[in-house]
Amino acid sequence: MSDPTPTDAPSLTDASVLTAIAAWMPTTRWYPLKGQEVDIALETSYDLGDAEILLLRAGDTLLQVPVAWRDEPGSSPIAQLDGRWLVDACSDADAVQALLDVATGRRSVNGLDGDATADPAPAGEIRVITGEQSNTSIIGGDGTWIAKVFRVVSPGDNPDVVVTGALTRAGCDRIPHLLASVTAGWPAGDAFVTGHLLAVSEFVAGGQDAWELFRQHALATLRGEQPGDAPDARALGEAVATVHRDLAAAMGTASASEADTLRFITGLEQRMAWARQEAAGVLGELHDELQAAADRLREVRRLGELQQIHGDLHLGQVLRGANGGWVLLDFEGEPLRPMHERMVREPRLRDVVGMLRSFDYAAGSALQELPDADGAAAGDWVWQRRAEFLAGYAEAAGPVDESDPVFTALLLDKALYEVVYEVRNRPSWVAVPLEAVRALVTAPPSPPPLVE
Repeated sequence: MSDPTPTDAPSLTDASVLTAIAAWMPTTRWYPLKGQEVDIALETSYDLGDAEILLLRAGDTLLQVPVAWRDEPGSSPIAQLDGRWLVDACSDADAVQALLDVATGRRSVNGLDGDATADPAPAGEIRVITGEQSNTSIIGGDGTWIAKVFRVVSPGDNPDVVVTGALTRAGCDRIPHLLASVTAGWPAGDAFVTGHLLAVSEFVAGGQDAWELFRQHALATLRGEQPGDAPDARALGEAVATVHRDLAAAMGTASASEADTLRFITGLEQRMAWARQEAAGVLGELHDELQAAADRLREVRRLGELQQIHGDLHLGQVLRGANGGWVLLDFEGEPLRPMHERMVREPRLRDVVGMLRSFDYAAGSALQELPDADGAAAGDWVWQRRAEFLAGYAEAAGPVDESDPVFTALLLDKALYEVVYEVRNRPSWVAVPLEAVRALVTAPPSPPPLVE
């Protein structure tokens, strides 16, 4: 660990510092504006002693960049200026401890407020998760907690704090409990706004990634091997239903009004138009079919009960714990949706179709790895997992009506969102959601097999 640098380090407001950070950010996985030319300006900062949190304005986006001056580059250097190293504080144990101290109230910083439901262990040796894309997650406390630094900051409540906190207080055993969080305040024009910067939660030690578990089973199936029992999709359905039940009890429900239904339909129409524009190069061939699907959105007459949901549920947001039970993670919502939309009550079906689409992705990933494999076998695998999941969900929350136009509309909405994501980030994967869109708008799906 590098010793903190004396306080005569260059000012973080110097043009050279901001220029160095602006050059570094596009090299990170979390930077959301890759390929775009935007001006970077310092909005405000928070002094942590030997580190500092910068809020940087990048075009219309507000970014959180914790930094520190150090004598050595450490594991995540940004630049060497005037003989000192400017480093990403998320990879520096001393700076992470300072963040933790703010979250637990042990350190007072002007403009920051901590809120703790438990006392996390000292940071000690830390490890930054390298696969994170939209945020930065840090494991510390001898593997007992994980801290998520929200890189894109928005005014208002972050559901990853508010929703996880509500489930924690409700005693839900299907999530890692929230331990502490940090809220910041900053001026925005004539107003003063607040938003979440950090969430510290229990770390699921020994947790197995559900995405990888299901993907490996799909691969073994397509290779013609005897893969053994599939990961328990029925129990996963029960876990999702349990979280929905606990969320309803903790945060309330409401019967959808006509205004809610109109808002829902209008939102889907707008998202479909957005997707068709953003991915016109691959969706153009389905112009007539997508227009017909857009017209059918008006068949939605009622939404039923609305509540807070996960909002971005897929296999990558689920772990199998050491006891074999499923645990749901990351209640932040869809990264491309504005923050205020992520706290709007919605039909639980949005989470259900998100998981169903993820089974399709697991099989699609296997087919990409085994391009000569039997596509029909992959389809059978998907339908079986889908049926198991829906059966488990039904046991805990009642059956899902797959003929409901809300179900169909949300399934298409999710697939179109995935097409845009892949066009922007992983063009080689676009065929997976594109085939789903084609199937949804050209022919009704086959019924799933019965689950005994």
